[in-house]
Amino acid sequence: MLLKSHIGALRLPHTVIPLNGRICAMWELGRKLGLFGLICCCLLLLPTLVSPLAAEEAPLRLGLVKFGSGAWVIDVVRREEQDKLAGLVLQTVDLANPAAGEVALQAGGVDVILSDFLWVARQRAAGQPLVFIPRSSALGEVLVPAGSSIHSLADLEGKKLGIAGGPLDKSWLLLRAYSRNLLGHDIAGRVSPMFGAPPLLSQELAQGRLDAVLTFWPFAARLAVQGQRSLLSMADVMRGLGFDAPVPLMGFAVNEVWAKAHPQALVKFLAATSAADQQLARSDEEWRLLRPLTAAEDDATLVALRDRYRAGIGDGSDAGAEAQAARLYRILAEIGGAELTGGAPTLPGGTFWAGAGSP
Repeated sequence: MLLKSHIGALRLPHTVIPLNGRICAMWELGRKLGLFGLICCCLLLLPTLVSPLAAEEAPLRLGLVKFGSGAWVIDVVRREEQDKLAGLVLQTVDLANPAAGEVALQAGGVDVILSDFLWVARQRAAGQPLVFIPRSSALGEVLVPAGSSIHSLADLEGKKLGIAGGPLDKSWLLLRAYSRNLLGHDIAGRVSPMFGAPPLLSQELAQGRLDAVLTFWPFAARLAVQGQRSLLSMADVMRGLGFDAPVPLMGFAVNEVWAKAHPQALVKFLAATSAADQQLARSDEEWRLLRPLTAAEDDATLVALRDRYRAGIGDGSDAGAEAQAARLYRILAEIGGAELTGGAPTLPGGTFWAGAGSP
């Protein structure tokens, strides 16, 4: 009777575990063989019943803004079944915006989000156990109307410049650092800045209420298709600051405690997203399938988004990335100060995940 009560507590036939035909058949066989048969069948079924549950107990929870570029790569991961090929249980958590992801990661609601290494460094300086895994070097761009008289950074003096994000946006800080090198002064004191959301800035530029905008790369792609002229890319700025190779500022922010407890899940996730990125790098067909998610208004916009996305994909090697990031951090810390860095003048140790080089 004791064994029978324990077997009943498992609730095997119809509830906790959905049974396939083979399991049902074995269960019936065990019933016919009596108590000893039930014990044998339970032992035989145990691996079948337990292993799926074990795999599902700890999925990797990825916080994702539904229409951001991160959602594009996850769409490819799932369509091409890269997660299944890697043996990964991936669970996505919808986010209203990147700030919601930052809160969710710190609160333990998700395990991974997309972010930049500056935010991770600031949180690490404050004692948060977060690490950064490099992924993309795609950054913003300065654009002006096609017929504008602005043809150089110096020409922005006295102009109204729209800046996506806030005063600590990394592209804005990069532009300020570049202007110090090129012009001998900080451009922040020579322009009339307007900080705002990228869609609003695009409208203001189209209506002639702004002379130029510094905006995120997906919005820069759309503005270029609409006839606005590129004045300066952040890739140009990085080269002007002495960085010969792209520095991956964007990537995955991960809870380090979770990463150490689930290293294989993280490695599988990186393998799946890397495979998806390589698909996006070489297959135009993938972009055609991805088009609804990009909300590209026409073929030209899709191509512009595709090309800028591809330009930011790394070569799979993170050799030297942390050293380059540490150098860039010092440059930006000088401008952004404690508000940017959290009081850490140099990149906090351990900001980059030690296993990032071997996904």
